[in-house]
Amino acid sequence: MSVLRPPMHRLVVTAIFALAAHSAQAKQTENNADILGAWTLTKVLDSADVASLTDQQAAALVGKTIVVRRDSFMFNGEPYRAPELTRHREDAAKYMREGYHARVGYLGLPDTVTVIDLDCTEAFLKGRGRIVVFWRGYFYDAIKQAPTKR
Repeated sequence: MSVLRPPMHRLVVTAIFALAAHSAQAKQTENNADILGAWTLTKVLDSADVASLTDQQAAALVGKTIVVRRDSFMFNGEPYRAPELTRHREDAAKYMREGYHARVGYLGLPDTVTVIDLDCTEAFLKGRGRIVVFWRGYFYDAIKQAPTKR
């Protein structure tokens, strides 16, 4: 009796690509370069069904800065606990609907989004140097500031 098996080289190539992708994600996760740094809120994108700010209070935060470090998180100069910096990938529409009772349409996120736990909130990777930050019921677009020279 003959058993059909895929050619061994296909399995080896597939395993190599899977290992390389996993290693690249692990390295990015380890150093967190994509999230560490100072970020400027550029605009209010949307709000969840339940928010603790008014629209005016939310709009007043545009232009403010958040700073993410391995050992601290600051929002508009106010310190919070050190961020977890754990991350997971999610279907963006489902995650927003189930976790925030919000629509993903106005956020400009990819279909599958990397979610980063900042302990007191979450950030969603939008693109290089761009994130969406959730704060007290509102989603903000944020851009990474260039590092300052000392």
